[in-house]
Amino acid sequence: MQAVTLMVVMASGPVWVGVDALESEVPPALVERLQLKSAEFLGLRQAQAAQIESWKQRLAAINTTFRRGNLEASRGAVERLIGAMSANTHPWLDSVELLAESLLMLGQIQLLLDDELGAASAFQQHHALLPDAFLDPSLYRPEVLSAYERLAVTTLAGARRSLTVEVRPAGATIWLDGKPKGQAPMTISNLVPGRHYLRVVAGARSVQQVVDLGREGRVVRADLGADAQTAGAFFSVWRERLGAERLTRAAATTGQGRVRFAVGVVRADQGFDLFGLRLSEAGVIEGLAVANLTAQDAPLKPLGDLLRSLRDASAPPPSEQLLERAMGRAPNQLRPVVIGAVASGVVVAVLSGVGLALWLEDGSGVVIDPGGLR
Repeated sequence: MQAVTLMVVMASGPVWVGVDALESEVPPALVERLQLKSAEFLGLRQAQAAQIESWKQRLAAINTTFRRGNLEASRGAVERLIGAMSANTHPWLDSVELLAESLLMLGQIQLLLDDELGAASAFQQHHALLPDAFLDPSLYRPEVLSAYERLAVTTLAGARRSLTVEVRPAGATIWLDGKPKGQAPMTISNLVPGRHYLRVVAGARSVQQVVDLGREGRVVRADLGADAQTAGAFFSVWRERLGAERLTRAAATTGQGRVRFAVGVVRADQGFDLFGLRLSEAGVIEGLAVANLTAQDAPLKPLGDLLRSLRDASAPPPSEQLLERAMGRAPNQLRPVVIGAVASGVVVAVLSGVGLALWLEDGSGVVIDPGGLR
C-alpha cells in the first residue's frame, strides 16, 4: 500500500469546515451536490486556476514546436508538463482533461520517434483517464488513430480493475480522475488498468494519491485527521439550534486558534436557505450571511457567492434576527423555574385538599399542614 499524503485544502487563510444539513427535511442528494460544488470551488479556485491557464499556454507552445518538426524538444517539454500536472500537490479537478490531452500528444511524438513502447504507455494512460474518449479523425493522422486502437483500446479490452477507498471519517467525498464519485467508503469498479488520480475531501482536509491499477485492484485507506473528525461534532451542535452561544462555546474549544467557515442548510418557504458562518480564532461569529436556492436542482451560483464572502471576510456581522434564524433560540432559563414553581403550588394545593377532606371525614386527628411542605 502506498503512503497517502495529507494536505490542507487551503494552505493559508481560513479553514473550511464543510457544508451539511441542519434538519432532516433537507434531501441528502442536495447536501451531496453542495459538498461537491464547495470542494470544486474552494479547491480549484484556490489551488489551480492560475496554473491551469499556464499549463494550457505551455501545451500550446509545445504543439507549435511539434508541428515545426522538433520532436526531441517537444517530447522533453511535454514530459515535464505531464510531470507537473501529475504532482500530488494539485487537486486534479479540471486539470485532468488537460493531462489527458498532453498524454495524447506524447503518444503521437513517440510514434514519430519510432518508440512504440513509449507510445503504448502514453496512449494507455490516456485511455485509463478517458475510456470513452473518441479521437476525431479530422484532428489526427490515420496512423495515430490506428496505433491508439491497437496499443490502447484493443490491448486493454475487457481488462477492468476495482478501487476500494476506505477513509476516516466515513462520508468523505471521493473524486477520481477529476470527477466526483460519491462518498467513502466505496468501491469503484470497471476501471481501465493504468494510472488514476484519487482525491478525497472531508471538511478542511484532503488526501491525494496517484493510484496505479496494474494486474489487480487496489484498496486505499486514509485518515483525514482531527479537522475532518471535528467537522461532524461541529454540525452536531449546530443542528441542535439552541442559540449562538452554545455553538460559539463549542467552536472555541475545538478551533485551535484558526479562523473557520461553514455552511448549514435548512428548508425554507421558497426552496432552501444556506446559512454561511465565519468564526474568528476565538470561536466568535464575525460573519453571517444567507443565500437561497429556489429548488433542489437550482443553479449553485448563490453558494459560490456565499463561499467567497466567507472566505474573503466580506460577509456582514451577524444581526440578532439572522442569528436566531440560523442558530435557533437559546432556551429561556427562567421558564423551568416558573414551571417548577407553578407545579409545586398545584401539588401543595392538591395535597392540602386531600388532607383536609380526610380530617373532616374520619376525625383521625392527622392533619396535613400545607405550611410544612417545602
